[in-house]
Formats: sequence, C-alpha cells, structure tokens
Amino acid sequence: MMTPPEIEGFEISGLLGQGGMATVWKARQLSLDRMVAIKVLSPRFAVDPEEIRRFCEEARATANLSHKGIVQVYDATFANGLYFVMEFIDGYTMGQWQRRKGSIGVADALIVAENVATALDYAWKQHGLIHCDIKPDNIMVDADGTVKVADMGLARTYTTMGGDCDDVLGTPNYMPPEQVQGKELDCRADIYALGASLYHMISGRLLFDGDPHDVMAAHMERQAPSIRFINSDVPVPVTLMIEKMLSKFAADRQQDWLQVLADVKRVEKNQAPAGVSADCVSSMGRDAETESYARSLGKKIVWKKPTQKKIILRAP
Repeated sequence: MMTPPEIEGFEISGLLGQGGMATVWKARQLSLDRMVAIKVLSPRFAVDPEEIRRFCEEARATANLSHKGIVQVYDATFANGLYFVMEFIDGYTMGQWQRRKGSIGVADALIVAENVATALDYAWKQHGLIHCDIKPDNIMVDADGTVKVADMGLARTYTTMGGDCDDVLGTPNYMPPEQVQGKELDCRADIYALGASLYHMISGRLLFDGDPHDVMAAHMERQAPSIRFINSDVPVPVTLMIEKMLSKFAADRQQDWLQVLADVKRVEKNQAPAGVSADCVSSMGRDAETESYARSLGKKIVWKKPTQKKIILRAP
C-alpha cells in the first residue's frame, strides 16, 4: 500500500490515481475546509530536471485556465516536493464509464464531444494551448453531469516547442500521426485524439491495440475497421464525422474546434458533416453503407466564410 505524502495544510484521505510521473491524492484543504485533489510528482522523477520542468509547466499552464469544462488548478508549489492542488471532481472518468458498461451510447458520446470541444476551443483560442493527451480517462463527469477535461499535462510542452521535437509524449492509443513523428502540433492533434476516444467509447474497442510501438506505427500506416462493423447502430453521419476527425493528414480534419462543434450539431440532426470526401485517408475504414452515402454526396461540402458568429455551411 502506498504511503500518502505529508503536505502542510492538507489532510490526505486517499489515493485517487497513479500515472507515469505522478500520483493524485484526495485531500481536505484545512484553511478553506474543502476537498481537493493533489497531484504529486513521483519521487523517482523529482531528481530529473526535464520531468521537473514538465511538471512545473503543467501547473503554470493549467492555472491560467478558467473554464467550467476544465479541471481548475488552485495552487502549486515547487519547494519541498513538487505538487499542485486542483479541483476535486466527485464523479468518474469516461474511461471508467466505458469499462463498466462496455460501450457508450452515441447520444451520450456526442454530448461529451461537444463539451470537450467547447473547453479545448477556449484553451486554444484564449491561451494557445493544446492538450496532447485527450483520452477517455482524461475526460471526467462530475456529480451534476458537467463534463470536464482533466490533466493538461503536456499542453505547455507542445505550445512552446515551435518546431519538430524528438520526444514523443502522450498515450499511443489516441495519438495522431504527426504527434507520433514528433512534429509541430496544433489543435488538430487534439481533434484526432478526440476522434480516437469517440471510436473507443462508442465501439468499446481501441482504434489500434497492442505493443505501443506497433500502435504508433498503425496510426501512420493502417486503418481500423469501420465503427459500424462493430456497432451497426451507429448512424452513418456520426461515422463520417469520426472518420474525418481521424484523417491521417491534419489538413483533411476539421481545422478548428468550431468546425468540430458545427459537425456535432449536423450529425445530431442526421446530416453529413461538412467537408466529407469520398477519398478521405483516415485511420478508420468504411463499411459499404457509409461508402455509398459518402459517394452520393458528390462534391465536398465546404466551409463558407461566416458573416456572423455562427458557422454557415453551403454545398457547392
């Protein structure tokens, strides 16, 4: 059993989770009499300057974010141990929900997609941050049903790199090809990861599974079965939206989170997402019905420059 840390001003009550470089503890902040979560850098990393730098960047980046859809950071310290104090979410992750139920209904998955897209649009537009590790275990639902994005752990690392990078950071099962290759990233990397998360949540299966190196290669070279081969009840427009999010080329995905949000609204009405191409090179293959539907659309649906704050679509 892991021994809880001793942190002045906090009463530790239990372990919430353990990741590759940190543990998360449930605690009571004595001065304000409130429950919080405390993320503590694992002792084996506390002597590594690079891991310390990354941990500090996570705390600083996340502390600047104030959005109902992002887990809030309250405080951080980089002396006598590295830890930061954040909002305690009395709920569960989408990963826990998916593992318990096997799969998640399309309607619920679209609600999650909309909320995650809204939160990450704020992080991208207001702070220039991308998440770099979107996955079901980093999407939380609190007691009143609010969806929140957790663990902005790699965000600052990628927004400050300014070019290609030799490090590959993130979770291989949800990682876009450009992240596998260590290239410069933007919000379209998170869009791919959310697409991979939707595939996992709705189908109950990972997009690619196996050895991490094989999985990363698969994101660049292979196609997973259509989600409709696993669950034929998934509507074709939803399938096409996920296919587009999973394009191997960032230029063929939705170009920002507003386009994702517009596509979610379209598929909720059983309409095709914008920009559907019969020749999309995606990490997800097509079933015959989806292929026929895509080709029946003829020309691509393209974006028309909006004259108002809402997104306007037209078919050429």
